[in-house]
Amino acid sequence: METPRQRDPETDQRRDRPRAVVVEDEFVVLLSLKDLLESLGCEVVATAQDADAALGLVRSLRPDLVLMDLGLGESDAVAATRAITTETEARVIVVTAYEEAQTQAVKEAGASRVLTKPVQEGQLAEVIAELTNRPARR
Repeated sequence: METPRQRDPETDQRRDRPRAVVVEDEFVVLLSLKDLLESLGCEVVATAQDADAALGLVRSLRPDLVLMDLGLGESDAVAATRAITTETEARVIVVTAYEEAQTQAVKEAGASRVLTKPVQEGQLAEVIAELTNRPARR
């Protein structure tokens, strides 16, 4: 897990890059999602491999976006999504290999979007732009 970067209030007003936390239990996939977000102009401020670590990071770092794998365990991802969307202003994008029927609970918990793996760059760019009101780089 990376060392998280704290927010600097003076820099916050000048920044134009969405800040993100990536939550994925498979390390290789986590690195791939991190690289994808960075290529789209996001600043990945932290990564986590489980829901509990993610909650702590999101609560302290207050990112704009959380890109989270549903495969952490459906109940963990649902509970984490609910806590994040209730306690912070972060928008949660859930990524999954599961079918539509299995994603309903996370949508009800407040996920802004659910994307199917493998995540397509163009699709993620559009979602980031929509959720942050900033154009994503491609």
